[in-house]
Amino acid sequence: MRALSRTCLAAFLSLSACLPDEPPIDLGMDSLDLGVADGSVLTDAAADAAQADGAVDARSPVDAASVCPSFETGVSVGKTPMGDIKEASGIVASRRSPGTLWVHNDSGAGAVLYALSATGAMQGIYSLDGASAQDWEDIAIGPGPSAGNPYLYVGDIGDNGTSRANIVVYRVPEPDAKTGSPTMTTKLSGVERFTLNYPDKPHNAETLMVDPVSGDLYIVVKSSDGDSPVFRAAAPLMAGATIKLEQVARLRFGMAPLLGAATTTGGDISPAGDEIAIRSYTAAYLWRRAPGQSIGDALTSAPCQIPLKLEIQGEALGFALDRKGYFTVSEGQAQPVYFYARK
Repeated sequence: MRALSRTCLAAFLSLSACLPDEPPIDLGMDSLDLGVADGSVLTDAAADAAQADGAVDARSPVDAASVCPSFETGVSVGKTPMGDIKEASGIVASRRSPGTLWVHNDSGAGAVLYALSATGAMQGIYSLDGASAQDWEDIAIGPGPSAGNPYLYVGDIGDNGTSRANIVVYRVPEPDAKTGSPTMTTKLSGVERFTLNYPDKPHNAETLMVDPVSGDLYIVVKSSDGDSPVFRAAAPLMAGATIKLEQVARLRFGMAPLLGAATTTGGDISPAGDEIAIRSYTAAYLWRRAPGQSIGDALTSAPCQIPLKLEIQGEALGFALDRKGYFTVSEGQAQPVYFYARK
């Protein structure tokens, strides 16, 4: 993604100037309290505001505290390796190798994936055969053409100038991280390329998610005004064909109930498919998904704010495989890998 300007970065670190319309932030808190911290239902006035310009309806007759999961404040469990990972932009928990996290760099770093331990130690370096990396922004994992086998999906979906004629997602069978080398690059074959077109106009995006239930692929738009349509590519995905995305939801970040920074930077769907999490630079939110409910419909329900540590330029969030929490990481050298344990 485009680096933050010096002025905005300084403002971000002070948590004041970059969010002129938000309530003051208590710097003494371990996590950012930019929304409904106690999980209570929003007032009608706040809900009405949230519906402006196509935002979700935040009103709910159910006390959100009774349905929202609770997580501990993030704890640093390690750091990304020096040298190899300079702009971590996506993170996802391995399905084949429990305890492994897949991470990749942002634009300009090559079509390379890194397998890290849960404490950030390098386990393996993998290149995607035949792939390129114009602006890789997120990674997801989910089903594919071979039933019962997990696949990695990498989103070349960044478009800071909103000028790309199409975007690209790569899919490759997930390798066993134990076969990799922490110093030598292993080439992954069987890489599929999907060309995707938005139905309206080019968009910048940094959030890629795959539904473990249906195999559908989802992209959440990143915009400076917080207007974030959610697009779907329905499974089965056909490699080599140009796939037209379908809009299935519209979120509005930067205003109630999705307070905090307006720009979305990453997200994930839980391994069981029952929770959806999307983050910005300064806040993260989770939606519960009922059995049989679509992702689009789940995103119309009231969101739950979840903890998020203050990061220099946080762009990645991924659920743990065992459902016991989630991870986040920021761009930059030797950045902390944070884990947020489920209470």
